[in-house]
Amino acid sequence: MPGRMRFVFLVFLVVQACVDLGDDTVDPRLGKEGRVRFAGGGCAAASSTTLAVGSTQTLTLEPQSGIVLPSNLEVRSSAPAVIGAAGGTAPEEVVLAAHRAGAARVELRSAGAMWDSLEFRAEPAASVRFSGVPAVFAGGTAYVKVEEVYGACGEDCPLLGQGFLRWSAVPAAGLTPLRDAGGTAYFLAGEPGPARVEGREPNGGALLVDHPVEVVPVTEAGAVTARILVALPDQTVLDPQPFPAELPVGSLFLVLLEAAAGDRTVPLAGDDLNWTVAGDTSAVEPYDDGSEPPAEGPIFAAVAPGSVELVAEIPLLGRTERCALTVTAGP
Repeated sequence: MPGRMRFVFLVFLVVQACVDLGDDTVDPRLGKEGRVRFAGGGCAAASSTTLAVGSTQTLTLEPQSGIVLPSNLEVRSSAPAVIGAAGGTAPEEVVLAAHRAGAARVELRSAGAMWDSLEFRAEPAASVRFSGVPAVFAGGTAYVKVEEVYGACGEDCPLLGQGFLRWSAVPAAGLTPLRDAGGTAYFLAGEPGPARVEGREPNGGALLVDHPVEVVPVTEAGAVTARILVALPDQTVLDPQPFPAELPVGSLFLVLLEAAAGDRTVPLAGDDLNWTVAGDTSAVEPYDDGSEPPAEGPIFAAVAPGSVELVAEIPLLGRTERCALTVTAGP
């Protein structure tokens, strides 16, 4: 379980080298002219140039040594009906959208002339690696995370892309799909009882996600437990620890809340919590890198020494949890 929880942070920490290509290997993400690298897409797919059909993927243009991105850079696709390409919210971002199987050249143009380019392909996803909550309180939020996507040759063929699965639940009265954001699908829990989350590939309808979720009556909620998941300044991710807790300036952290319910434990989703900081509020602030926060809740940054209480309002349970935290100056 600690390893699974660590994944919550690892997807938000920059991985400098997921795959060691070696000095004699051509980087498949390097543009044809060698001016930029199309970076991003997670660890398994860090060198992949194939997207899952129906998915979107934001990549970051990394200029090579001595190269500066033109201020007038335009992004185009040679086959927009296959793979669409457009600029992102930042000048160095490119957003790809895979509409059907095939190939397309993503072109970077400056003043109408080709500046760099790279060919991408699209194919239907054949399998995914995922995780999800085992239980949720009625009226609360359940979620399933798609962590990796693979093509026809399995783990040897990682695919880029998010948001392509067609989500549903059985029975429909148990879970209602809400949204798919950042690779995580969210559901509103309804009638108590066993339910299943299903995620299907949009091209042929193959069932890629089949995940059981128990919807638990709120009346069964027992004691709430809080633990802190910390990423130290050197990006070491610690095992979840109980409160009160202590960590150094420069750390990132997130609080995991769960409630007992009979013989099971029910995780509480970030959507069902309202967080505030009490005490020396200059010591802690929300961490925002522009991406979707984890389903478990927001990430905070420890920015100055001080003592605070992290206060979680839980309207679903009618409770308030207070977590004592001390931020130190570090070693």
